[in-house]
Amino acid sequence: MKLDARTKIILVIFASFTYGMRLAILENAVLVLGFGLLFWFSRKKKMAVISPLAYAGFWLLSYLPFLPAWLAHFLVVLTYIWPPLLAGHFLLMTTTGYELIHGLRKWYLPEVFLLTLGVMFRFLPAIKQDARLIQASLQVRGIFLRRRDMIFRPLQYMEYFLVPLMMSLLRTAQELTVASLTKGLALSGKSPEYIKSSWTILDWSLCLCCLSFLLLVQL
Repeated sequence: MKLDARTKIILVIFASFTYGMRLAILENAVLVLGFGLLFWFSRKKKMAVISPLAYAGFWLLSYLPFLPAWLAHFLVVLTYIWPPLLAGHFLLMTTTGYELIHGLRKWYLPEVFLLTLGVMFRFLPAIKQDARLIQASLQVRGIFLRRRDMIFRPLQYMEYFLVPLMMSLLRTAQELTVASLTKGLALSGKSPEYIKSSWTILDWSLCLCCLSFLLLVQL
């Protein structure tokens, strides 16, 4: 199943809008099952199974009598924010940076914003990659840092891990910005498009389902 990037953005807006409506448990369950189907047909079967199971777990655990009040309240909040989180995760997992920028360009958004977004999408995976490289370098030198060292040995953690990571990420951000400019992302004229996309019946049907859901909830 192939959806347009603009349809996925609309899904994120739709899910965020439903969070402010404070839907009932069953209404949220319908949304979660819907996103589970989207994950399934997008060949993300692991997320298709995890998303409804996690929602059911949050809902059941929130009714346990021996839980502290703050934890029960936190689980209830998770049941409300779970659909928007799934919508955002679906957008990030199934959309490349080029597809997203191509879709947003059709909405005539400023190129400065698209340049920032393009660098950000390339930058986020680089954080994990640079962190792994620094961790491996430290282990080669006989320095073994763990996550708990952030609390128990903050100065050593900052000196050996955080400072090199910040320097590496700064260099990576500069390289990604130059690469995006070289590819003509910030050109004022119309740039050549290597990705072709258009709304299909599936995109229109999905948007119609979102609108119908909002109308039914308001009745």
